Amino acid sequence: MKIQTLRRSILIGSLLMMTGCGFKMRGPVVLPYKTIYISGGMTQDLKLTLSRLLKTSLNTVEVTRPDTAELFLNITETPAKQILTYNQAGQITGYRLVEQVKFSVNQKDGEELIPQSDIYLTRDMDFSNTTVLATDAQQQQFFSLMRKDLAIQILRRLSAAAKAPRTKSF
Repeated sequence: MKIQTLRRSILIGSLLMMTGCGFKMRGPVVLPYKTIYISGGMTQDLKLTLSRLLKTSLNTVEVTRPDTAELFLNITETPAKQILTYNQAGQITGYRLVEQVKFSVNQKDGEELIPQSDIYLTRDMDFSNTTVLATDAQQQQFFSLMRKDLAIQILRRLSAAAKAPRTKSF
């Protein structure tokens, strides 16, 4: 019985410490727009990830026709793989995976909400000639995780820009 009581005390103490320090999990993205249109040159993986994240949004839906959108997100994605290291025999032993995204966001009236912006992610990956298939699967997994991170960053920036006060220039 004493062990159960100790476990409960530790659990309750941990929860109280987490709430006391201001820890809060991020919830869904909240945008003050009803519809968004996504266009540009991107992989299907990034497009699907963005669509999935928007489906969890509380009030914004992705539309397939630009004339029905309040917000326009234009994305250009450039994935790349660079040689990182060689061994003494001159064989490749490591790669650097690169995901670069340029994006901009405009409102329906043409006002620029987010000017052309860049997000640049890299992951280093070991490589071995004896495990080529496993390395390929790992590479695909790295790219998929990087695209998920990119999609989250884009929507978070969009949410922050939408909340920012607007200044009009004369």
